[in-house]
Amino acid sequence: MPRTQLGEGPRLDAATSTLSWVDIVEGRLWVADVVAEAADAPDGAWLSRPRLVLELPGSLSCAVRAGAGDDWLLATGGTVARWRPGTLPATVAVLEPDPERAHLNDGAVDPTGRFWVGSMDARRPLGPWGRLHLLDPSRSEVVLDGLLAANGIGWSPDGRRMYVVDSGRRIVHRLRPGPTGGWTADGAPLEAPVGVPDGITVDAEGCLWVALWNGGCVVRLSPDGEELRRVEVPCSRPSACTLIGTRLLITTARLPDEPDSGWTYCADTDVPGPPAPRATLL
Repeated sequence: MPRTQLGEGPRLDAATSTLSWVDIVEGRLWVADVVAEAADAPDGAWLSRPRLVLELPGSLSCAVRAGAGDDWLLATGGTVARWRPGTLPATVAVLEPDPERAHLNDGAVDPTGRFWVGSMDARRPLGPWGRLHLLDPSRSEVVLDGLLAANGIGWSPDGRRMYVVDSGRRIVHRLRPGPTGGWTADGAPLEAPVGVPDGITVDAEGCLWVALWNGGCVVRLSPDGEELRRVEVPCSRPSACTLIGTRLLITTARLPDEPDSGWTYCADTDVPGPPAPRATLL
C-alpha cells in the first residue's frame, strides 16, 4: 500500500470486496480489492495493487460509499459532497459554514445507513467548536457540540451504543438513544491509556480497537474500557484502524524523522469485525 502523509478512514465494502482509505493531507482516495490469499503468498498479497480513484485540490477528511452503485459521500472542508467516478463532486450539505473556525473530520455510517461526521476547531490551541453531525436524506442535525476534535465513530454490534472520540480531550464518549429522541451519555467516557485516541473500529464481540496517536499502538478495549490487547506499530502516530475478517489494518501518519511512518500495517486478531455499511443516497 502507498505511503501517505496522513492515512485515515480505512473501510471494507462487502458488496465490492474492496478496501478504501484516504490521505487527508493529499486529498486522495485509494481503493484496493480484497482477494483470496494463497498459503504461501507474501504478506499483503490478500490485497490487489491500490488504485488512486480521486485526488482533490484540498484536504479529504473521509469518504464513505453510498447507495447500491458507485456513489460516495465525501467530507472536505466544511462540506459534504456526493461523487461518482467520472463526475465532479456535488455539494449536498454545508455543515461547517466557516472552515477557518471548524472543519469536518472523521465520519462513519450507522447500521441504518445514516451518515455521521464530526468536526474540529481549525486553529490551535483547540477550542470547543467541534460538533457531531447526523446527515440523512430528510435532515441534518447537530447531535453533540462543544467538542474539541470529534474523531472516530463506531457502534456496538446491536446498534444500541455509539462511540464518539474527542481527540482534544483524549476520551471516547459512550452514547445511547434517548427516551424522547436524540442521544444521551451511556456511562462515563473511556480514557486513552497512552497517547491520543484517533480512529476506532468495533469488533463482533463489541470491543473497541482504538488507534492511539502519539502512542505508537492500537489497543483493544472492552465496552467498559479495560485494555484487552495492545498492537504496537513502528511509528508514533497510528491514525485509524479497521478489521477485514480477523485482520487488523492500521493506517499511520508520516513524520520526517520516522522512516517507518506513513505506511499501513496489518496484524492478526482472534475476532472479526463487520464490513462498513453504505450510506443512504443524499
